[in-house]
Amino acid sequence: MSKKSTKNQDNNTDVWTDEQYEEYLKNSYGIDFIVGYTENGVPYGTMIDENNEMDEPITKDSSLDSNDELPF
Repeated sequence: MSKKSTKNQDNNTDVWTDEQYEEYLKNSYGIDFIVGYTENGVPYGTMIDENNEMDEPITKDSSLDSNDELPF
């Protein structure tokens, strides 16, 4: 009687780098920048906001002049 191997022959598991894992977590949780992790390992940080007004370039307002009086 021959013994059958009980070992799983499919041991080809992918090993992710830290960058790949962080990118996966960012996409899974909708986080733009991971600040840290909770005690349970859940990441937290700044959320992705596709309509973020902060992404628009800041331009100098030409209506303001350095010689204008300040309201206070």
